[in-house]
Amino acid sequence: MASCARAVQQPDGTLLLALDPTATDLSTCPYVVQDGASTAWQELGNLSIENAHVVGMSLGLLWAGAFTFRLLARAIDPFHNESNES
Repeated sequence: MASCARAVQQPDGTLLLALDPTATDLSTCPYVVQDGASTAWQELGNLSIENAHVVGMSLGLLWAGAFTFRLLARAIDPFHNESNES
């Protein structure tokens, strides 16, 4: 979520950004402040179909590798019983 902020000069000459909750049009704001949640997912929202395909294939290969490792582990230890795990 983005909010509008305005610079307020303090008595000692420093500037302080004060959020302006009344501003509705962010294009007229001198400063726009975004929270961390909106910037964290911003890159995923900008994925193209080609890039999303690469991410999906990478996840599929990771799953296939883990599944193969699990099958190999069971082949090495055929007497392993998952119900005895604690």
